[in-house]
Amino acid sequence: MEGRGGPRIAFVGGGSYQWGPKIIQDVALNEELRGGSLVLHDINGEALQDMYEWGTRALDATKADLRLGKTQRLDEALRGAEFVVLSISTGGLDATALDLEIPSRYGVVQTVGDTVGPGGLFRGLRNIPVVVEIARSMEEYCPDAVLLNLTNPLTVLTRAVTKATPIKGIGLCHELFSTLGMLSRMFDVPEETINVRVAGINHFIWVTDVSVDGRDVTGEAFRRISGGVAREISLSDADGDTDPFTNTWGFRTELCRLYGYLPAAGDRHVCEFLPGYLRDEEERERLDLRVTTVDVRRERLAADRESVRRMVRGDEPIPTGRSREEISDIMAAMWTGKDSVNIVNLPNAGQVRDLPFGAVVETYGALNGTGASGIVFGELPPPVAALVHPHVFNQEAIVRAGLTGDTDLAFRAFLNDPLVGSGPDARTMFEQMFEAQRRLLPQFEG
Repeated sequence: MEGRGGPRIAFVGGGSYQWGPKIIQDVALNEELRGGSLVLHDINGEALQDMYEWGTRALDATKADLRLGKTQRLDEALRGAEFVVLSISTGGLDATALDLEIPSRYGVVQTVGDTVGPGGLFRGLRNIPVVVEIARSMEEYCPDAVLLNLTNPLTVLTRAVTKATPIKGIGLCHELFSTLGMLSRMFDVPEETINVRVAGINHFIWVTDVSVDGRDVTGEAFRRISGGVAREISLSDADGDTDPFTNTWGFRTELCRLYGYLPAAGDRHVCEFLPGYLRDEEERERLDLRVTTVDVRRERLAADRESVRRMVRGDEPIPTGRSREEISDIMAAMWTGKDSVNIVNLPNAGQVRDLPFGAVVETYGALNGTGASGIVFGELPPPVAALVHPHVFNQEAIVRAGLTGDTDLAFRAFLNDPLVGSGPDARTMFEQMFEAQRRLLPQFEG
């Protein structure tokens, strides 16, 4: 992909107060992307203007060689792009409120509700037609571009794109980084000396092996984690901290002890993949499983918006360093042809041998000028496979239902979710959620 100057990057959802500053700053400060352009696109004109003004100030502060643009027209953003970054939320927090509040009437507790559970399923159904339409627009305006998806449910949406279109799609998630940071602190070594073997699906990945400077420390790591060391050393588990976004370790500690392997995503995501832990309030308290309410999300959004605006006004300094995200490094590797190894979500081409070909799996991947390819992991250990496999097949059903508008298939996938089950309330809950969001589910009309 390398050519004169840097690449053209389209950021769809570029008005995101959460992702906008990170993407703009990381691209601007990546030397291998110098001379390129970043075009922000969003249907929310106010948020788009805020992030454009923030980006303009950030580029002035860093003296970065990057052209920044903005547009509310998707075709203008996509035309000629080499990379498309995707961060959207169809229906926004109003739809998320329905995802959480309707199931709660039936005793279904969701800590996040964006990947699995009733909320994850309906979030997927809402976003599938929108994301696929964006990918089809890419076919017209930038057919060779790579789609870098940050939108949840990450597995389902990346799979929908790669199933329905020829667009090259990669899902990117940062959940593994907290586990690597914890292991670094536990062994008192730099993070770059830690190596893990890890595989699964997004927000449900499992570490099976750990090494430090090439020395196998798996047994020691899992023994110490099972004994509670991760909870003790986690910098985020400060006394009195009740922030639901905090990366707690009670649940991963429990699962490592029970299954002999370590879930590598945050507790708040992992617990939604398994039945029985969220219904009991005492169990949630014992494991420190925190529920992220819509009100808390609205407060976080308002705080992020106000922070951006303070920086635009000059009342708060613009950050001058890069974030922990790897997205700019991934684009740089594919643009320059230099090799990079990163955690990625890709269609399974054999990297996880016991999962279906084509299903999107999360493993390490090799990225360079030829694109992205998953690094072979092998087979998931039987105790882990028994937990992961049902979700893979259910996500395939959700994708098919979302692409074809098959209501019966969507309901059966709903029944198969461990937070729902096949109780007498399942049909009523599904129908209430469906009716409440019908305007956001156009593929089911007719």
